[in-house]
Amino acid sequence: MKFTTLNTIINDVLSIARGAIVSQSEPISRKQIEDWIHQYRSLFLRRELDELKIPNPDYIQDIPFIELEEIPVEGDTLDPTYIGYTLSGNTVKRSKLEIPKTINLSLKQGFTFIGTPEGIEIQYIPEQRSQWQSYKKYTPTSPLVYLKNNKLYVINGDSITHLHIRGIFEIPTEVSRFVNPATSIPYHNIDSPYPIPNNLIPTIKDQILNKELRIEISAPSDTKNDSSHGLSQNVEK
Repeated sequence: MKFTTLNTIINDVLSIARGAIVSQSEPISRKQIEDWIHQYRSLFLRRELDELKIPNPDYIQDIPFIELEEIPVEGDTLDPTYIGYTLSGNTVKRSKLEIPKTINLSLKQGFTFIGTPEGIEIQYIPEQRSQWQSYKKYTPTSPLVYLKNNKLYVINGDSITHLHIRGIFEIPTEVSRFVNPATSIPYHNIDSPYPIPNNLIPTIKDQILNKELRIEISAPSDTKNDSSHGLSQNVEK
């Protein structure tokens, strides 16, 4: 399957805008176009979820290796941010880095999988339920994970050192803060496949060009043959 990168989409929009009359009074930056792309992707995804309830796999991103750290908790209170806690020797594990904000699904935020790098799934629960888990009759020691302050917390996870997650993230480029420890390369960058079905990419371009840039003339030929494509002063080179 052929994938399109964010860099390619931005370049395509700029290429068309360079030969057009743009009604914006301020210069259009690559960052502005990137933001519009994320916004329209989110809009189309939410509409699709409202209709189908099941996300298209093309929207899903993978973060295979999320490092955890241990932090102290008070007694059997499983809230490490509780004001006034005292060091009791008990710990809970949480992700070192904040998790990118997800687009919510019907059951568990925007996560489609949370587990270990070995592929063992860990049950996701609401944060409020975590404080009562030790009183469960049948599963008081089962590993569980919940989200708090944009970080994932693991309880009953003594042997778990890293998490593997898949999900639908509101801003796909935020995955770039996570780095593959084997290669020291981020799991996502501007030249990675952009997580959206290919059939929606032309629609996103059209929305940006028509609604945001309000282009009056579609890209004309470069009559000067100077490879500047008639670049308007209010469009970034």
